[in-house]
Amino acid sequence: MTIGYLSGKRQHKQEALIEKREKTAGTLTGAMLAFLGFMLAISISMADSKFQERRKLVLDEANAISTSSLRAQAIGGVHGTEISRLLVEYTRLRLEFYAAGEDRAKLQKVYEETLKVQKSIWNHASAIAQATPTAISSILLVSLNQTFDLGTSRRWVLEVRIPPYIINLLLVFSLLAMGIMGYYFGICGIYHPVLSTLLFGALTFMILLIMDLDRPRSGYITPEQSALNWLVEEQKFQIPHGSSAP
Repeated sequence: MTIGYLSGKRQHKQEALIEKREKTAGTLTGAMLAFLGFMLAISISMADSKFQERRKLVLDEANAISTSSLRAQAIGGVHGTEISRLLVEYTRLRLEFYAAGEDRAKLQKVYEETLKVQKSIWNHASAIAQATPTAISSILLVSLNQTFDLGTSRRWVLEVRIPPYIINLLLVFSLLAMGIMGYYFGICGIYHPVLSTLLFGALTFMILLIMDLDRPRSGYITPEQSALNWLVEEQKFQIPHGSSAP
């Protein structure tokens, strides 16, 4: 009887220890998955906010160029007409700026041509302001300055991305979470291959989505350039007579 009691007590301790391990592993697994979800939420929020900012800047820049062109046409004369013509070329350069993708040589060429056009536009606008310093010439300078500032903003927002260490942390914690989950399944003695594959697939998709949003020039999800394309079409009918777009 005594031997049976001791044997049963030993078995009871082993079962209790296994149960404690299961609870502990389950708690750690839940905590790791929650932390991973938090990391995913932060990462996708950062990537999406940058994506939305890039989209908005395209529209803002198209509106600024259009406003500057209309004001230049309202002023008219040699300088106003030339500004309108140069803004057509400037719009096409802005489209080439995005179309260059990750090609640094093409980007540098576009940057240099853009600076030349900006300088020419500003020289004509300065000539207007000096010759006839009116309210109209003043607001033309303001809209042109805003146009050039937005060009710089677009360049900046396309270069600035999610810090690499955040992506690396996300990958590390994903592997740790999957490892701990596998360990927990092993302790429980139950494995769900279908559900585990679905979870792994969903996690992989989310990470790839974040990385794609963080590649505005070469990813599958890119900010639309429709506003600038529409502006090019409109400018074909706004070019003053006697001028021709290059």
